[in-house]
Amino acid sequence: MDLHAYTKSITDILSVNKKYVVPRFQREYSWKKEQVLELWDDIFLNIKVQSNGSCTNIEYFIGALVLVGEDASFEMQIVDGQQRLTTITIMLAALAEMFNVIGETESATALYEQHIEGKDSDNKPYFKLINETPKPFFQKAIQYKKKEKLEANTNEEKSLLDAYNELLKCLHVNNLKNTVIDFKKLGKDDHTRHVLYLKALRDQILRYLKVIYITVKDEDDAYTIFETLNARGMSLSAVDLVKNIIFKELNLQHPDDYAKTEWEKIKRKLTSRGENPKIDTFFRHFWLSKYGFTSEGRIYKSFRKLIKGGNLDTNKLLKDLVENANLYNKISNPITQDWTQQEEKDIYYSLLALNIFKVTQTRALILALLRKRTERKIGLTELVKLLKNLENFHFVFTAVCSSRASGIEGKYSKTARDIEEAPTKAKVHLIMEELSKFLKDKLPASTIFTQNFNKLRFIKGQDKDKKLIQYFFAKYERSLHTTEELKINKLTLEHIHPQSDIKNVSNVGKIGNLIPLDKKLNGLVDKSPLNIKLKEYSKSEFKVVKKFAKEHSTEKNWTATKIDERTLKVANYAYKSIFIIHP
Repeated sequence: MDLHAYTKSITDILSVNKKYVVPRFQREYSWKKEQVLELWDDIFLNIKVQSNGSCTNIEYFIGALVLVGEDASFEMQIVDGQQRLTTITIMLAALAEMFNVIGETESATALYEQHIEGKDSDNKPYFKLINETPKPFFQKAIQYKKKEKLEANTNEEKSLLDAYNELLKCLHVNNLKNTVIDFKKLGKDDHTRHVLYLKALRDQILRYLKVIYITVKDEDDAYTIFETLNARGMSLSAVDLVKNIIFKELNLQHPDDYAKTEWEKIKRKLTSRGENPKIDTFFRHFWLSKYGFTSEGRIYKSFRKLIKGGNLDTNKLLKDLVENANLYNKISNPITQDWTQQEEKDIYYSLLALNIFKVTQTRALILALLRKRTERKIGLTELVKLLKNLENFHFVFTAVCSSRASGIEGKYSKTARDIEEAPTKAKVHLIMEELSKFLKDKLPASTIFTQNFNKLRFIKGQDKDKKLIQYFFAKYERSLHTTEELKINKLTLEHIHPQSDIKNVSNVGKIGNLIPLDKKLNGLVDKSPLNIKLKEYSKSEFKVVKKFAKEHSTEKNWTATKIDERTLKVANYAYKSIFIIHP
């Protein structure tokens, strides 16, 4: 390996006539406020204001920058360090902007022309840092000296703009006055102090930030260094490293960059709805559903082993990822339009419930189920039954009892792969039956469920369990209907004994004191005496409410004892009649 390593400052890197290119396989700019401010702190905390009004700068090492290309090359590819170099470029752009704002135009121009923009041998301007992914947003909104106000449309663009705006805020005189120790010693007025400190910041960034500047001639050697620096999870996730290999092997870029286009499809599919699952999470669940159960930290090793053994085709993998991203979005962001047939509605309800419970261990399994359903290897009735079993199990096991899930994700992953490899519908059926038996055997005992069910609460200012309780009453209501025609659009929770009287009745937040009501009806009965409430309850279309009103029509008061009794009764009904595992 022909490798060269030097210690360099930022000005050594950016002041020379070179172009640094973020290659296509690199991950997007993803630094958030926390990481940006951490770098900011590393910079300004290493500037010391002296009693005589001068500043002392201290050298600070910020890591390695790995590049492909000859030392004498005009263009270098960044293999590692692009997040830091991008953030430093954003910082310099913000600093140049602040110099302009306070009238230090010469300092702004020098900073811009020497470290952000350069000119090639034909005197044509170019940016020192080139990043194709957010083009032209990054160039026009941040790098260019005459910035355009553009709307950030992608997550990457938002991260870039957020970083720029955050750093501009940090450079404002009011922020520096509040954060820099002995700021007043820098001069007689705020403007003078501001100018002196901005110049000290400029020097700190350009001359005192140090990197290990590593160059290699061969791209394969660069990938080896890239993996060595990141394979232990120090910087990049498994999906970043997998993307690295996919882009390396599928390197045809004419007439279209196929790998990049397909990867963009994956991202678009995952971000097409409100709650965007992380691509890392999607990839792990996809991997568990097809290739084996392993921890996040070991997925890349498993991937490399399959690649080296010739057992994994990168082109097929990429196609599978594109197809599965769409299915994964249906799992992590269920909407009714995904399941248009009446007999499919229960799939939507089960997926929605698992998301309410914040259960993600099931996703690898459900991916495999939906793939088989697409292939017509699973009947709709069987699929609905297993999803209901998963929903019922995790309501009891996870949402109510908060039981330890040791071994469950491994079981789901193994079942997913068994389903994936099953040659016939009959074999799939046996695998699903075995899983249902496993869930039934692992279900917590009724006493444990009742004990934890009794802890669920909803009162004003204590609404952590509200969505779960609303889900429960919707499920309770459906259990009382013999047809599938019921639609529950909006459901509010009514306190039978008013929650304002919590000093006298401390258990008003329990399920035994709650019933579901339409919002309008809830408003009519709020704070009314119990006899008036019961008459209004009987007008509700919810069978749960009508049943309660009929059973307690002669009640005069709703006491703490009655609340506890009803909570226990509802818990028993839920465990024995609603949340059951069907064999």
